[in-house]
Amino acid sequence: MAAPGSGPLSEREIEELDDALAAVPEPYEPLDVVMLDGFLVGVLLQPDPVLPAAWLPYVFDSEGRTAAMPADVDRLRRVSELIIRHYNVLAASIAARAPFDPIVYPVEDEAGRAAAGKAGIAALAPWAAGFMNAIHLFPQLLDRHGEAPALAESLVGVLRHLPVDAEAPAEQARRFAEDRQRIEREMPLHDLDDAIDHLIECVLDAADISRPRRPVARAAPKVGRNDPCPCGSGRKYKQCHGTPR
Repeated sequence: MAAPGSGPLSEREIEELDDALAAVPEPYEPLDVVMLDGFLVGVLLQPDPVLPAAWLPYVFDSEGRTAAMPADVDRLRRVSELIIRHYNVLAASIAARAPFDPIVYPVEDEAGRAAAGKAGIAALAPWAAGFMNAIHLFPQLLDRHGEAPALAESLVGVLRHLPVDAEAPAEQARRFAEDRQRIEREMPLHDLDDAIDHLIECVLDAADISRPRRPVARAAPKVGRNDPCPCGSGRKYKQCHGTPR
């Protein structure tokens, strides 16, 4: 059982965090919890660790203005604790290349019901926006691996959930539209669950590029239990330093 103050956030704590971010006053522009989830994943995909001091202000304001952070010390401590806990849970999943459950709120149809089928996939738009916000704020990933075709494919798998930027240069908008049409043909999505599975796959593929796992190297050859003990005693290893203590 996880100790108090550790492990995944409960639904109540997620709501508490979302309420705290929504309470940030204008003119500051905080993330909501769905965007925060994508943002933290984007931070965690950077090749070198990004310290919380660098990314935390952008949770409370799109421009990173520290004045947006709660002035009350206890309030700031509580909100930061929830954010860091969620960050650590995501970090562990990505490091282990284990699937995680993104925070996503279903979109509703005109009758107030959760949209079904392809219409429900729109729920991933704010997650993707938060993710790409981190990728642009912290450009290590693109600077170091931006030319890798495999990374481009992974990012397109996230970008497909964003609308075309009306202010983007025409050529950039054209390439984006072409990439999105191509991935829709090659990897069609049928509903939100299908889209989440593909999104996680893309994230973990990107992690393989930005933070490849390396086997642990042994400093010395492994000693068999029946081999002579390396200490020189003349006894078998299992009867000497290989004996559990």
